[in-house]
Amino acid sequence: MISTPGDRSPVLVLVAHPDDAEIAVGGTIAKLRSAGVRVVVAVMTVPEEGNSADQRVRHTEEAAATLGYELCWLPRRYLQVEAMGEVQAVREVDQLLREVRPSTVLTHWRGDGHVDHRLTANAALAALRNHQIDLYAFRPGEPQTPAAALFSPTVFVDITDHTHVKAAALHPFTLPRPGFRPVDPLPIDATDQFYGRLSGCDRAEAFVVERQHGLSGVPT
Repeated sequence: MISTPGDRSPVLVLVAHPDDAEIAVGGTIAKLRSAGVRVVVAVMTVPEEGNSADQRVRHTEEAAATLGYELCWLPRRYLQVEAMGEVQAVREVDQLLREVRPSTVLTHWRGDGHVDHRLTANAALAALRNHQIDLYAFRPGEPQTPAAALFSPTVFVDITDHTHVKAAALHPFTLPRPGFRPVDPLPIDATDQFYGRLSGCDRAEAFVVERQHGLSGVPT
């Protein structure tokens, strides 16, 4: 279980790039915030430079205000995760875990087709080795890729009542940017509808359990 209304421990969302959180878990973040759960979104990198990077930062800040999460930029944010190196990436995530002290981490799936996403997922798993923190992996951000077809979720979060907030948070990333393809909200919403049908609701976001401590109904 990702969170309960009585659980006020923070949820950490760890992503490689701006817009990754909004695409995959924007509805889940909105649902958590509506229940009073603190959510911290940590962004590993901003791959662009100059004005384009500044624009991505502004768009992410707008999305954070819309969804109500706390935004954290890692110190080496202008590097690709691949350029950061595995050891340094694990160190950064480990420091983040000590600062935020979350009960749950949401991050990329290790089978994602994007190398930065895979490295972020591996860094989270390695950093959590000495922590009793639950880890859930969310779907690949590109639903039209082969990796997305291999993603087989086991946890679904009903985001039906929060779809409009997710759409509003995604809007800044849908604006045209020189040299980059803007986010297309249609396949994102179609994917949410697909997972909704699988789980018996209108729209849902989906996860794979990577690490979970305890079972529902069993005292820990």
